[in-house]
Amino acid sequence: MSIATTVYQLCTSCAVAVAYGDMSGIDTDNATEVLAFMENHGYLVPADDIDPPGYWLCECCGLDQLGAGRIFTHD
Repeated sequence: MSIATTVYQLCTSCAVAVAYGDMSGIDTDNATEVLAFMENHGYLVPADDIDPPGYWLCECCGLDQLGAGRIFTHD
């Protein structure tokens, strides 16, 4: 039996907010989405750096991203 681990792809600004509670890098227009993500997903652990090719969607703020980000999981 295997246990699936859910992973979340977050942009750098959201990764800092989720890991440290530091919202200073979050645009005020997206703060509501970020806070809702944090409340709905509970405690997440940083797992790995990512740099997907092309554009990708941050699962925290919901904005399209280009470049590096971070994967988070539940501990």
